[in-house]
Amino acid sequence: MWGQLQAIFPGLDWSLVLVYLRIQACVLILPGLGERVIPARVKIAIALALSPLLAAGVPLRVMPDQPIGILAEIVPEMLLGFTTGALLRLLALAIDIATTAIAATASLSQMMGIQNEAAPHPVGNMLHLAGIALLMAMGLPMMLVELLADSLRLWPPATLPPVEALAWGVVAVVRDSFLLAMMLAAPFTLGGFLYQALSGVINRVMPALPVVFIGAPASVFLALAGLAVLAPMLVGIWADAVLGFMLPAFP
Repeated sequence: MWGQLQAIFPGLDWSLVLVYLRIQACVLILPGLGERVIPARVKIAIALALSPLLAAGVPLRVMPDQPIGILAEIVPEMLLGFTTGALLRLLALAIDIATTAIAATASLSQMMGIQNEAAPHPVGNMLHLAGIALLMAMGLPMMLVELLADSLRLWPPATLPPVEALAWGVVAVVRDSFLLAMMLAAPFTLGGFLYQALSGVINRVMPALPVVFIGAPASVFLALAGLAVLAPMLVGIWADAVLGFMLPAFP
């Protein structure tokens, strides 16, 4: 069967198939290209278009004769491709974590939203879509090609890096993602803390004053004004962090 495929598609070799499997698994979970709104045919077309380009620097391999040998090379490729996309996806989730914290702090999470990949409230939806659009404008496709090329160079086809080192790499990316999210949400969380502290002081001094009815609308208005002013800077910081992502090098 493999000989028939090579006769139909001249130049087809096993290393090209392995590269395609890794790219396809990575594209399915990447930020931007892996969104649910993008049809599966487009994702398959992207993987097919990138496979010959990235397979040029991969050493040629011979297809194993036994099915067990074939699975032993296919499974690592799919796992490494999924890991490559998941690491970048974990870092990109920082904007959704930050917007959830912002919306909860500013009492904006009570507004109705649409459930999708982003947080289910208007703030998360708005900044999520704005971030993806900014990434595309700043060269996300080229960055993803370089990321896949680094993946093939760091982790050659049909091989697995040390599991312990890979786990520590995932932990490091999760740590960086939460640090980035907390940094993005810091102005609003600090503002919410100051509002709660000031409301408590006023309520203690003047118990008869309806602080909640007066302060809650002002808090929401200030949060919206701060979001309008700070949103471009916050999305820019997040986009720079995502575009500057590099795969962890394992010994």
